[in-house]
Amino acid sequence: MTLVACQDVPLLDSRAASVESDLNPMPREDLRQGGTLRWGITELPTQWNPYHPQGNVETVTTVLEGLMPSPFVLDSGGTPHPDPDYVVDYSVSVDERQTLRLSLNPEARWSTGDPITWRDYAALATALGGDDQRFHMVSPVGYDRIAEVAPGENQFEVVVVFDEPYSEYASLFYPLLPAETTSDPDAFNEDFRETIPVTAGPFTLDNIDPTARTVTVTRDDDWWGEPAMLDGITYRALETGAFEGAFLEGGIDVFTVPTETSSFLRTHGAADGEVRAAPGQAYRHLTLNGAAPALSDVRVRQAIFHGVDRRALADAALGGIGWPVEMLNNRLLLPNRPGYADNSGDLSEYDPDAASALLDDAGWPRPESGEGVRVRDGETLTLRMVVPRGHAAGRDEAALIRDMLEEIGVEVLVEEVSGDELFSTYVFPGNYDLVAFNYAPGAFPVTATRYQWAEQWDGDWAGNVSKIGDPAIDENLDAALATLDPDQSTELINEADRLLWENGHTLPLYQRPQLVAVRDDVANLGATGLGSLRHADIGYVAAPDDT
Repeated sequence: MTLVACQDVPLLDSRAASVESDLNPMPREDLRQGGTLRWGITELPTQWNPYHPQGNVETVTTVLEGLMPSPFVLDSGGTPHPDPDYVVDYSVSVDERQTLRLSLNPEARWSTGDPITWRDYAALATALGGDDQRFHMVSPVGYDRIAEVAPGENQFEVVVVFDEPYSEYASLFYPLLPAETTSDPDAFNEDFRETIPVTAGPFTLDNIDPTARTVTVTRDDDWWGEPAMLDGITYRALETGAFEGAFLEGGIDVFTVPTETSSFLRTHGAADGEVRAAPGQAYRHLTLNGAAPALSDVRVRQAIFHGVDRRALADAALGGIGWPVEMLNNRLLLPNRPGYADNSGDLSEYDPDAASALLDDAGWPRPESGEGVRVRDGETLTLRMVVPRGHAAGRDEAALIRDMLEEIGVEVLVEEVSGDELFSTYVFPGNYDLVAFNYAPGAFPVTATRYQWAEQWDGDWAGNVSKIGDPAIDENLDAALATLDPDQSTELINEADRLLWENGHTLPLYQRPQLVAVRDDVANLGATGLGSLRHADIGYVAAPDDT
């Protein structure tokens, strides 16, 4: 494979930031049948149940989207529509209690041969409802509002009755799991460990190879919908810094590109590849561990907010690829979503003097010289920031944050750790002080991120890895889910975000573009924006003599 010179590679421009998706869309008749796509992923999970805390990672979602059913799909603008492969019709009524009726596709079946029925929906709703703590799950959001799931006229009609209105109902059952794996806590917790036991999509699992660090899926010949154009997909887990080389050398055909300038230019300049770009569902943020002794004081957390020059971080990450830089001042609503507002007050401002004043007030004085690390009771104000090993952009970002916080008397020790262990060994257990990664509120911002802001639930912080909570945040987010008035919901969401700023929960940095490197001859794959991929339609463009 040859590369064009970097100076000849066109950068992105403001037009890329205004499109909804970039997929190289083509009708199926213009594609050739067959071929295996090699897809780079960041880790090889050991838990494939997406509702389990250890399975709540992006890689699990990436793989399961082509294997498992969901009642709704999203168009490129983030609007939900029923997926006819699984749901042929639906209705929502609010006469007495909100009721969602799903008319299921009677041809839809699990890989076991069993039909997909109301029982699968009922079992999952019960497992995720929050009443039985033996089910180890991320969050009961949405499911805790369901009064019952019952059959309608037959087993292929699902009637979901809510105790109170739930505005983001289309986010539920994404994905659906079979009743045999969700009716029992042991099955829920263990059946998806190191395997995907049942599927119901255009692809089915062939094997998971821990040694090769691959997941191989193949076209499901029992699929009732339009058959997959590809013969299969091999998902290959790589260390963070290995994706670019693997793509350029022909080892993988698609991967999510970091915003690092050199990586973007080299990848976008590949002779037979390109980077497809659109505004992403995710944003970059800096998480502060409120359970860490030094960060348990909100004044210290707010000082960190003022001590970080967010624009400098965004310029370093995005400026070199031509993406327009815009500060993000909301954790729940992205700038391209209705209702976005800046709720930060002055906490989003880079202000080292304000940061120093807050630290002084919190009892962390600087040495008499006015320089060096702050000390209290013989302890230095030292924070440990973890970054995935081999992630050049993450390492550079951490170095910038270290230098910024040094100016206000905070010492930051940067520790590189295995990408496979970043969350399982460090973030989830709280084995860190600072960490930067991405959150994705997407089309259902409260449902998608509710657990990230929640107070302890029976002594468990669940997905709130910052371990910082406020009952008022929970009340506003719950009320936003309970109203079917979109304006009122937006107002409540923004009030919750204001409180998150006030509590020093996380520091949002910038909305990330979704950059996906793909071979030129691959269609219907790339930057989805807020939309869903249709995996059966991913394929290779047919040569003129193939059509």
